[in-house]
Amino acid sequence: MGRITFLSVLMIFSCLILFTGCKVVKPSMPVESYEILIRKPKTSNISLYADIEITKLEQLINDQLNNVIYQDTSFEDNNKDNLKFKALRDGEIKLNFEHNELKWDLPLRVSIQKGVKLFGYSVPLVDSWEYTGQIRLRYKTKLSLSPDWSINTSTVSDGYLWTKKPAIKIGGIDVPVIMVANLLLPANLQEFSQQIDKIISQSFDFRDFSEKGWRMLFEPFKIPTDYNAWLSISPYSVALLPVQGSEGHVRLGAAITTDVECLMDNVPLSRKATPLPNIQQLKTPSDTFKVNLLTDIPYTTINRMIDEEIGDSTFVFGNRRVKFETFRVYGTNEKMAVETRISGSVKCTLYLTGIPYFNSQDTTLRIKDLKFDIKTSNLMMASAKWLFSGKFERILTESIAIPFNSNISDTEKQISVFLNHYQLGYGFELNGRLAGLSVSDLYLSPESVKANVVFLGHLSLGMVGSLP
Repeated sequence: MGRITFLSVLMIFSCLILFTGCKVVKPSMPVESYEILIRKPKTSNISLYADIEITKLEQLINDQLNNVIYQDTSFEDNNKDNLKFKALRDGEIKLNFEHNELKWDLPLRVSIQKGVKLFGYSVPLVDSWEYTGQIRLRYKTKLSLSPDWSINTSTVSDGYLWTKKPAIKIGGIDVPVIMVANLLLPANLQEFSQQIDKIISQSFDFRDFSEKGWRMLFEPFKIPTDYNAWLSISPYSVALLPVQGSEGHVRLGAAITTDVECLMDNVPLSRKATPLPNIQQLKTPSDTFKVNLLTDIPYTTINRMIDEEIGDSTFVFGNRRVKFETFRVYGTNEKMAVETRISGSVKCTLYLTGIPYFNSQDTTLRIKDLKFDIKTSNLMMASAKWLFSGKFERILTESIAIPFNSNISDTEKQISVFLNHYQLGYGFELNGRLAGLSVSDLYLSPESVKANVVFLGHLSLGMVGSLP
């Protein structure tokens, strides 16, 4: 048996390296590091403009009001006015709104009962006279909204018109008593005005309505998509423009400032709703909203997506083959590192680094200038030089396309659905449309890739075409 020379040992060792690949020599991974900054969503401003047709508001009020509008059942109340008064709705209420004043035209069937007394004593055989007729009462109501969300109303009489003159029926014959009725009716008009204010406050509790909507905003909202994406909203102020009206329309404006986050594979915790803030004054009406959505995609999600895209895939390099086994991404000095374990003609772990960016054309997260890490290059060049032709980097560059669009587009679709005839109650609905989106401020955190997605659009408040 010949002597084993140093050259023979070197050749045997080289063969072992070729057969065992990087199991024998593993390149060091790039240092994992991040710029630690406390990031929060940029403030979003959601403005809406309401232009409500008076005819639809009429329908809402007519649906809310009972047939019995007002009833005075005692001769003793109202400073013992010796009157009873009952008013039944006798058709549709008509409205008109100018500036901050709502004008009512109420068709009623009225019954006025007057206790009959002479010199303080009841008339024998006759306890009271009852007058019946049909009338249109006119009222003016001034509307205002307090900072605490309560609606203030002040209603005063604006006159009346008999459409069927009142009469007393004696012996089966209607005896007109228009003069007497005109004298008796004003005694009840002011109390009727107060009753209208009461009906408005009871029929539409604006503060309760607003508090329910405010609390609803704090609940996490799951975006219906194949990916586990959630919206988290943190509103903190509301501004309103005073209600105005003209030419058969009621107009108002509102604006909400809020923070909005979108989290993937991370269900946000339910947060305790803050108290409904007092209303601030809005100076300029607008229907434009700008939502700055802080989007979060964990590295675990990115790893899974890459595995689903090219995991277990085999690529040919001349007469050699490479199969991708696993992937892991992380941050290193504002770059993204890609760790991949491969098998086939060579078996080892490789590291590449590149610059993450957002591709606006297909709304994906990609990596540009993806190159082998210097430690990987130095270690692998001698044993697997064929890996460094540029094809390996191109395969990964083209294959690593994290679908922000699955997150953003689905969010966009859901916002569009939400804004399309979203019912708020009391016959009101939201309507809106998205005008565009953009992505900015992409950065790496220890757990995820974060980006600020800006949605622009228009939002309006209206009423449903027909109420149930």
